[in-house]
Amino acid sequence: MRPRLSLLLSICLLAAALCHAAHADELIPPAAAIKPDRPRLLVRPQPTPYAISLAQLRSIPRDAEFDLMLGQLKGQDSAAAQAMVWLLTDDSAAADRAVRRMRAYRYPGQADTFHIFGHLTELGLAYDWLYSYPGFTGQVKAEVRANAAPLAKEGIRVSNDHMFHNYIWMSAGGAAMWALATAGEDGPSDALFEQVRRRFNHGLYPAWQYLDGLPSEPMGYWALYVFAPGVWTLLAAQSAFEADLVGAVRTRQGAWLDRHFDNLVHSTLPDMRYIPWGDLQGGPNGGVTHEMAGVIDGAAWALGSPQGVRFSRWLRDKRGVQRFYGETAVFYMLYTRQLKAEPAPPPLSFLAGNRQSGHFIARSAWDDGATVVAFRCTDHFGDHHHYDQGGFMIYRRGLLAVDPPVYRKVRGPQQQTEYHNTLLIGGQAQRPVRGQWFKTVEEFQANLGGGRKLETGDILFAQDAGPWAAAAGQFAQAYGCEAMESCVRQLLFVRPDKVVIVDRLRAAAGKELPEVQWLLQLPASPTEEREGVVASNGKSWLRCRPMLSGEAAPVISATPVNTHRVSFTYPGKAEVVLVHLLEVGDGTTAGPPVRAAAVQAGREIKVSIHGVDGRTFVFAGEPQYTVTSGG
Repeated sequence: MRPRLSLLLSICLLAAALCHAAHADELIPPAAAIKPDRPRLLVRPQPTPYAISLAQLRSIPRDAEFDLMLGQLKGQDSAAAQAMVWLLTDDSAAADRAVRRMRAYRYPGQADTFHIFGHLTELGLAYDWLYSYPGFTGQVKAEVRANAAPLAKEGIRVSNDHMFHNYIWMSAGGAAMWALATAGEDGPSDALFEQVRRRFNHGLYPAWQYLDGLPSEPMGYWALYVFAPGVWTLLAAQSAFEADLVGAVRTRQGAWLDRHFDNLVHSTLPDMRYIPWGDLQGGPNGGVTHEMAGVIDGAAWALGSPQGVRFSRWLRDKRGVQRFYGETAVFYMLYTRQLKAEPAPPPLSFLAGNRQSGHFIARSAWDDGATVVAFRCTDHFGDHHHYDQGGFMIYRRGLLAVDPPVYRKVRGPQQQTEYHNTLLIGGQAQRPVRGQWFKTVEEFQANLGGGRKLETGDILFAQDAGPWAAAAGQFAQAYGCEAMESCVRQLLFVRPDKVVIVDRLRAAAGKELPEVQWLLQLPASPTEEREGVVASNGKSWLRCRPMLSGEAAPVISATPVNTHRVSFTYPGKAEVVLVHLLEVGDGTTAGPPVRAAAVQAGREIKVSIHGVDGRTFVFAGEPQYTVTSGG
């Protein structure tokens, strides 16, 4: 063979191999593999493990709750709601109503992401579910596709953007539902589907795999605007292709759906609101009360998750049928009555993310009176996040060690380090960081260092030992302090009511650190006692006292985010080691302080707490920064 031809053949074979490898790693297959029979979005005409079958849907017992939810669907203008009524009851009046609504849609000339997601999801589900209805003729289908085309085009346009932002994926999720419903109908529909497929295969789902359970937005944004459309797209694609896409995520892509669902469960506090890291909305979008029941049940069904089923029933016991808002009752019909796994409580702790970036959440129990402790040490993913690396939060019948609960505007005072449970170095906050313009994981990683320096925190250690749980993180990179080489925080939660925070700061060679302020944000103005400061949220109390570092008089001040700040200031030197003990309990009056002591022995800090099985906890120094316990 001539050398030139041999080289050309080798290049072609290499290109083919690379193309095959790229497609092999793609989660959503090409349109040619979509099943031709209908319905295909979340519902299939015959039994399959990858979707709800028509027989399953129609065999739901017609009990009082079913009748109530069916009545709710009948009362909705939504075409998808009326299409579900037709699937359940063969009521042609409901089908006709849905067809009229689909035909009446006109693109208003411009649309925000809520309009895009809501209308394209509604149109996509109704288009598919009514596909075989005699009144939904081929001519009417073409009319509906033409009317929706400008909206779908806008959905693609605005979603071709950075992978870590919430509204992007709402728009993309709506476009995906419409594309999955109409793929195969005509050339423009096939082209739309290919754009959507690439957007999820190369944008959202690789981002979820990289994040490894860590949300790239605060939970109020992540859960409803990223997690929900991502899950619905995956389940709709699994149904349309009748392929085990959820299983493929588990076996090929690190089980990121399990990890992100587990994070949703662990990030929900006993009052149904999310742990308030970053900008958390007020009202229903700040928790699971209003529109999350459907996607919770859909994910629990798809994963066969005992923990998810328990979470679903917990929310049912809290909210009843009110957890299904408006047309989201379609998901009650699809998934809530199909949850077969036996409920089981989750583990008491969870690490979302990994060494590169993560948060750690630990509980004393899964009841409403439990103590919840959380620790955050991550990279910077976007402007809804705060400059709060190394921050911690404590909840017991309400927030006690408080992350700013007020959010009025992006990059407002709630973003500043001064109002979080972390450190100021020489009076200086963590450096301002901007950045959320990355369409691929590789683009984001390329900007972790250099001028933007999105690298702001690493998890070094996390463990749950049963009676206690601990984590550690390095966040020196979050500051602009040239004198500081290392800043590590170790957090120990001794169940059910004690937290120890150990901070280790080290200056660069030949330098000394400036003074260090240790910050604690409280729900009310605290009182000063001989054994520290005490504050209450009206249902429980918290006491905080320094250990090991000598006397440090607390400075108390109100903040512009409706919290009260306590600051302990320590002198700078080449190495600073701080230990603080926090206790919590029920009621408004603090109980007697526990006897405890801390000593430094070389690179180790040893903390003993009276009444905790005589244990001494050992906080190791570099490089492991582990926490262990012994007699």
